[in-house]
Amino acid sequence: MKKSSDDYRRRFYQVVILVVVLAVIWYLRANSKGLLGSRISKVVVIQKPAVKTPKKKTISITAAGDVMFDRRVKTATVANGGSWPFAKVATYFKSTDLTVVNLESPLSSTGKATPKKDVVFRGTPLGVKALKQGGVDVVSLANNHAMDYGFSSLQQTITLLQKEKIGYAGAGANKREAFEPAILKVGDLLVGFLSFSDVIPFNSFPSKTAPGIASARDSKTLSLLIKALSKEVHLVVVAFHWGVEYKDYPTGRQKELATTAIDAGADLVLGTHPHVTQGIAVYKKRLIFYSLGNFVFDHYKAQTGESMLPEIDMNYKGELNSARIWPVLISDSGQPSIAGGPEGQRILNRVKTISGKYSPLLQSEGDSLVIEE
Repeated sequence: MKKSSDDYRRRFYQVVILVVVLAVIWYLRANSKGLLGSRISKVVVIQKPAVKTPKKKTISITAAGDVMFDRRVKTATVANGGSWPFAKVATYFKSTDLTVVNLESPLSSTGKATPKKDVVFRGTPLGVKALKQGGVDVVSLANNHAMDYGFSSLQQTITLLQKEKIGYAGAGANKREAFEPAILKVGDLLVGFLSFSDVIPFNSFPSKTAPGIASARDSKTLSLLIKALSKEVHLVVVAFHWGVEYKDYPTGRQKELATTAIDAGADLVLGTHPHVTQGIAVYKKRLIFYSLGNFVFDHYKAQTGESMLPEIDMNYKGELNSARIWPVLISDSGQPSIAGGPEGQRILNRVKTISGKYSPLLQSEGDSLVIEE
């Protein structure tokens, strides 16, 4: 009888121990997922099961191209102060709900130049003041210059952006951070921002333990990330660094990535890297800007000193209401301004021409082009 009682107790304790172990495993998995699934440094961290219909039904977004704070831009910014780079366009940035740019240089005083890389940038840390004072809300870091001066330089850039509460996506201390989105709140409307590069230097491929930028090479991963984000926010904006420098027209690869992103849930696609403007397209009522061109960037020829500044108005479902495209001229030292008169019309005519079959959607209205729903 005693033996039977001992067996009973032993089995009882075994069951209790098993239940406790399973409970601990479940708790650790649940909490580790939460810890790995968000980055506190972003503008807003969202953890919720579903997205409710917002009270704010529309949003306006300004998008600009390559912004670089080295070379002559650096000299002029140091000499004239942080307000100089965007002084002539800040009112346009601040007139919309969100402004997005591609940050084409780290903002740092640290690091060593990447050996055997033909062009390297390291912008003045004053650049973060320029972004803030100019009205920039979020920047793309996934480009071929983010790691020009190594991770210490990128890390300082990220620290400066965090301090000024400027959102960012596309680069980080490891693969997880590099692929994380920025999530921004405009009223009660949530906007997710992802940044990918199809142009990747040899030192910029991230791993579980190594820093780098978010690659656009794996379309399946890209689609999964966009789909997951689209379930957590109302709108998804995706920035790509892609294409061929100084070419007027997008490659087949650019077109493929753009439609893949929209099919996965992107509501707006913004392209950079060619350093000249490329055409505009519409797919499933979503706008694609294949290349926004330079913006704050010193240059040596007329073509790279001409750009555009789109203002896009969408509803909370991501459908295009309207867009206005302003022509931009960039000074030799890299300061952009809105172009008027014959110069502005020439820039806009070029945008229409290179937009091909979509050019009839671009209607002239004063010193700008307008796209209506």
